[in-house]
Amino acid sequence: MLESKSILVIKEKDNIVVEILAKKIYTIGRCSSDDIFLTVRGVSRCHASIYFKDDSFWIIDGDFKGRTSTNGLLINGERTFVHQLRRYDIIAFCKDVYAIFLECHGDLNTNEMFEQSVKNLTLFFSGKDTRGVKLSKDEIASKTIMSKLQRSQLDDLTRLPNRSAFLARVCKSLEFKKKIAEDHQFSILFIDVDRFKMINDSLGHLAGDKFLIQLSERFKACLRPNDMVARLGGDEFAILLDDIEGLSEATSVAKRLQKDVAKPLKLENQEVYPSISIGIASSYLQYQTVEDILRDADTAMYNAKKTGKARFVVFDEKMHQKASELLKLDGDLRKAIENQQLQLYYQPIVLLKERKLVGFEALIRWNHPELGMISPELFIPIAEETNLIYRLGMWTLHEACRQLTLWKRNASIQETLSISINVSSKQLSDTRLIGNIQEILQEYRLNPDELKLEVTESIAMENSQHTIKISNQLRQIGVPLVVDDFGTGYSSLSYLNRFPIDTLKIDRSFVSDIDISNENTSLNITNSIISLAHSLGVKVVAEGIEKAYHLAYLSQMKCDYGQGYLFSKPLAAQEATSLAEQGLDWRWKF
Repeated sequence: MLESKSILVIKEKDNIVVEILAKKIYTIGRCSSDDIFLTVRGVSRCHASIYFKDDSFWIIDGDFKGRTSTNGLLINGERTFVHQLRRYDIIAFCKDVYAIFLECHGDLNTNEMFEQSVKNLTLFFSGKDTRGVKLSKDEIASKTIMSKLQRSQLDDLTRLPNRSAFLARVCKSLEFKKKIAEDHQFSILFIDVDRFKMINDSLGHLAGDKFLIQLSERFKACLRPNDMVARLGGDEFAILLDDIEGLSEATSVAKRLQKDVAKPLKLENQEVYPSISIGIASSYLQYQTVEDILRDADTAMYNAKKTGKARFVVFDEKMHQKASELLKLDGDLRKAIENQQLQLYYQPIVLLKERKLVGFEALIRWNHPELGMISPELFIPIAEETNLIYRLGMWTLHEACRQLTLWKRNASIQETLSISINVSSKQLSDTRLIGNIQEILQEYRLNPDELKLEVTESIAMENSQHTIKISNQLRQIGVPLVVDDFGTGYSSLSYLNRFPIDTLKIDRSFVSDIDISNENTSLNITNSIISLAHSLGVKVVAEGIEKAYHLAYLSQMKCDYGQGYLFSKPLAAQEATSLAEQGLDWRWKF
């Protein structure tokens, strides 16, 4: 191998590919065995050959057996049989296929070579016939052409290769494996930055841009010279690990990336602790297209996020089956909304001091005609991903408010009841939310405080600025906001003072861990949450009350409300109506 820093940058139709010339001989053509494999029909099977001699690279028309190309070889616009390559020489193979010969100085990795190459590649004919074309020095130095190429292949923010450039490079690796060297191995690492939206929301988009630039530098520092990292868009990146020993090498790089990325960054005088989720797809699965391997790396990354973020997952073919099942469920869910297969179940919320019913939490269920009852934990994420969550959310609001209106009109129900409804992150971000709620309250003639909206702690924090804005708007129209699953996300009690919330729900995990035998951590945490919430004028609901001693402890702590199987499981509408009509007294459960 040569320690050459010579590069051939090839523009083939809409793709630009960088070939680092590290061998003494290269064949160029449309034959799959060629070292530089071109696909456009105007290129001959053995179009040209490059060889290293007397400290220089030379190019000849055809091969070393004397066979020449059909269209010939144009160097700087002149037909040539043999030529000593010099910096900025422009080679035309046919219409739509051109190249420029470059020499780099200094130690450059693949990304730096790519950026320098694109900046210097000034030929951009857009399909013009190249026969007899000569370029003037002015044309070669054209800033307009350079700018156009730079925009087409480099990401504006990070100066990394963009999606188009990355796909072209992966395509070359895939073609090399399929047609030249079957044992050639490479891997794609699909990267998503965890909680990037929170950085944008809290520190601003300018800080978010600086954050991505610093991460890009960390990515590059972890890679070998012949690897490539690209920004695909937003907070998504991809890495090509080319010519590796196997999957173990890819997982080692993933571990190194996560370790180095996790070091704190300074942004706007604050320390930020980044993390990334990585999906890995490797060439041993015999991929046929670039789209397939990128899709599978993306699927693996999505699985990494689901398992808790800051992790990596290697794609396996079982994920295809899972993805297919989810795709079918997506189609079925659309039909379910139309065909009234969805139901709301209602779990009682009890005022602990008086042990009386004060409301219900509405919980959506899907009665699938073939699969039976499907958990919302399965279909809500699908609805989120496909934006069905908006229709699902509106249906839930209408159905729950309709049912509450029926209870209000029921003379047998003496208590004044409220209804609590879970709201997803996308619903919370919907600018129509406040207007929709006002219309629904008016349609069903409900008082604003009879409808309570619940958001999880993690959603509230990831959209903190927006949540504060929505909280204030809800307070203005009189609708209470409830923070659900409190203690499972950021576990920060101090942020309660920033949010105009009415109620928080202590996550069931704290309640279930309360030990009757002695005071434990969960008991102390629960007591602290209740005390602080009350000091801020916030009411508290304890979820997951299943044992009498749970209720006893929570009553001693002066917890306001409770729900759980000790009182009742979630009930269908008719059962919930019967329970409300009976006016059950739970005082015996102390």
